[in-house]
Amino acid sequence: MQGRNCTTGKSSTAFKQELLKNLLRGLRARTDACAFSAMSVHERKRAVKSSADVAMAAARGVGARWPKAILAAAAASTSSNRSSCQVRSSRFRRVARRCFFREKRRGPAAGVAAASSVDVARRLVRRRTMALRKVIPGGDAAMDEASLLREAMDYVVHLRAQVDVLRRVSEAMQIRSSLLRYAPSSIHGQEASSSMRQ
Repeated sequence: MQGRNCTTGKSSTAFKQELLKNLLRGLRARTDACAFSAMSVHERKRAVKSSADVAMAAARGVGARWPKAILAAAAASTSSNRSSCQVRSSRFRRVARRCFFREKRRGPAAGVAAASSVDVARRLVRRRTMALRKVIPGGDAAMDEASLLREAMDYVVHLRAQVDVLRRVSEAMQIRSSLLRYAPSSIHGQEASSSMRQ
C-alpha cells in the first residue's frame, strides 16, 4: 500500500500508525485481563492475531464490508468465550464493540451472483468465487462478483500493511531483547575488569 489509499483517503503511513496504535491498545487490554505469561503459546498467537485483525479493521474504518465482519466476530467471540485465566477480557470487548458500533450502517448488498450455468468456465468461476468468499471476512454475505473482487483487493492491500507493521514490531522486540541480554553481561564484564585492575 503505497502513497494514498484511494478508498479510505488515508496515506500508507497514517494507516500503519493508526493500526499500530490500535494494536498496542488491544494487546494492553488483553494483558490487563490475562497476563501473557499465563497463556499457552497457542493462546498467545491467537491473542496477537485477533488483536492485529481488530486493529487493522478499526484503522480501515467505513467503506468496506470486511472491517465490520472482523469487528463483529471479535465482539461476539469475546462475549461468548472464557479466557484461560477465567477472566473476561472486558476492556478488549469494549474496544471491539465500540469500533463495531461506531461503523455506519450500510444498506443491503448490491445483489446476488448470476445463476449457475452448465458451462464449465462458469462453474469454475463460481467455484473460485465461493472459495474467495471464504477467505475474505464478510465475503459470505450476499454480494455480486464485482463487489467481492473490490473487497478482496481492499482486504489484501490492508493485510499487506498489517504484515509490514507486525514485522517491524517483531524486529523491534528482537532488538530490545538482544539489548537487555547484552546489558547485564556488559556490566558484569566491566566490574570484573575493574576488580582485576585493583
